[in-house]
Amino acid sequence: MEAKPQPQQPYDVTVESVGMAWEHAGPLFDRYSVNLVGRIDRRWAACYSSLGATEEYARFRLDPGAANVSFTCRSTDGPVQVMKVLKKLEALVETVNKRASQDLVSERQTRTNMDATLNRKSGLAGLLRLNSK
Repeated sequence: MEAKPQPQQPYDVTVESVGMAWEHAGPLFDRYSVNLVGRIDRRWAACYSSLGATEEYARFRLDPGAANVSFTCRSTDGPVQVMKVLKKLEALVETVNKRASQDLVSERQTRTNMDATLNRKSGLAGLLRLNSK
C-alpha cells in the first residue's frame, strides 16, 4: 500500500517574547523588538501586511528577513502596558497564521481543480484524435 504524502503543515508562527530587545526611540518612546519563530514566507508576510495595515495593529512593524516585529511604547509605560501590547501582537500573529493557512488550502484546492480540468480536457482531446482516425 502506497503512503499518501502528508499535507504541508499549517502556519504556526509564534512570538518569542523571552528575548525581547529594547532601545530608546527618542525622548518619549521606547522601541521593542521580538523574534518570530516558524515559517515566514511570502504568503504569511502578505497576510501580515494586509491584517497589520489596520489602525489596531499599525504600531507593529514586520521585518520578514530578520523574522522579527518591532513596536513602540511610551517611555512612561510600565511592564504591564508592554505585556498588553505583546498580547495584541500574539493575537495578530494567530490571526495571520489562520488566514495564511486558509489561503494555502484555497490555493491547493484551486490548483487541484485546475489540474483535474486539464487532465479531463487532455484525455478528451486524445480520445477525439483516436476516434477521428
